[in-house]
Amino acid sequence: MPGGGSGLYSHIRPLERGLWWLVVLRWIACGGLILVIWLASGPLAVVEAPKPLYLSGLLLALYNALLQSVNRRINRLPGPWIEWILFLQISIDLAILTLLLYFSGIAENPFIFYYVFHIIIAGILLPDRYAYFLAALASTMVGSVFSLQYRGVIPEHPLSYFASGSHDGSFLLGKFIALASTLLFAAYFTISVLKQARLAEREIRQKEKIISLGQLVSGIIHQIKNPLDGLKNCLRHISSGSSRPENCDRFISLMSEELERIEGLTVRLQDYARPKGIEIQPVDINREVASAMKLLEIKDTGKVAIRTEFGTVPRAKADPFALQEVIINLCSNALAAMPNGGTLTVRTFHTTFKTGRPSNGVGIAVEDTGLGMRPEELELVFEPFYTTRQPAEGTGLGLWISQMLVGQMGGVIEVASTPGKGSTFSLVLQSD
Repeated sequence: MPGGGSGLYSHIRPLERGLWWLVVLRWIACGGLILVIWLASGPLAVVEAPKPLYLSGLLLALYNALLQSVNRRINRLPGPWIEWILFLQISIDLAILTLLLYFSGIAENPFIFYYVFHIIIAGILLPDRYAYFLAALASTMVGSVFSLQYRGVIPEHPLSYFASGSHDGSFLLGKFIALASTLLFAAYFTISVLKQARLAEREIRQKEKIISLGQLVSGIIHQIKNPLDGLKNCLRHISSGSSRPENCDRFISLMSEELERIEGLTVRLQDYARPKGIEIQPVDINREVASAMKLLEIKDTGKVAIRTEFGTVPRAKADPFALQEVIINLCSNALAAMPNGGTLTVRTFHTTFKTGRPSNGVGIAVEDTGLGMRPEELELVFEPFYTTRQPAEGTGLGLWISQMLVGQMGGVIEVASTPGKGSTFSLVLQSD
């Protein structure tokens, strides 16, 4: 049975945390159940025989205490066993809920809609097949009670205001409590699931960024080697004692420049690797493209010539770090598509933003002269985990993440490609 509590997920939520979460929810449900039974049998006087309800609540509490005591042992079991235990627990919860509703006028009880929360919990914690089965199980339980009552096999336990044929204030209060708690729990579950989805999204994005970062760092040795060689030469001349003072000053100045160059490389890498959310603001597109291309220069491009063509464009509505991430993803894919060399061109241009009401927009095109893609590949290019690279070379998430980030910035991204001639990825953002 659902209840309140803290957030549904921490940064990573394995099945073991699902077991703990259900125990917490049951204790909250036990407290709420005692309060509702007391109100229904006391001040509201709509339940004439509360004893079966209290016994059902006691059964729930004892069952939950047992689970809490053995939770640590359960946590050591393999994943499939934990899934089965979670499924069994939710099935028992459904049975206890059915028992509670049966002894409190199940047909007219406003809390009958609480079944939906168990199905939501199953959908969050368990594979799809379990959630569907539990939905069918809950429907079967309710249908069986209705059928047995209709046939007179089991007695009915109507609420007093239905037995008397009058809908007084107690009925309205009960409906209000049921509606208010249902809306509250629905909001809780929805917010919790969305939080988990955002956490998963950020985690996937960061993992893909780390992979991309590893590929970029593969060429950093080449970029740092030249400044280090320059530092060594300057130190050698200074330590020899044969250089004149003015030459020493010049060597020190050169050393400072090379150290700043190395520092600039490391700062750009740190900025790129640091997790960030989306923050839309006016952005100088040409400047952000230039910054991304400087970071891309760390990558050893081999035979590929990299060109930039900056147009006269207005500022755009975007997130600077997300935009750089998209550009690096697109350029990394373009470089991988040219194993035998070629030309990578990144252009910025003024265009029309055609989504919704036409307005001014800023476009960025990433063009390569590589292998290109067939029509059937173009249809899947933005699908998660789709990739034509070897497993060690990519995850198939870069373009999916790029499309997601562009969409979050209010833009669109498209691709055109010809086999053997290359591909062009174009993204358009709204101008500020």
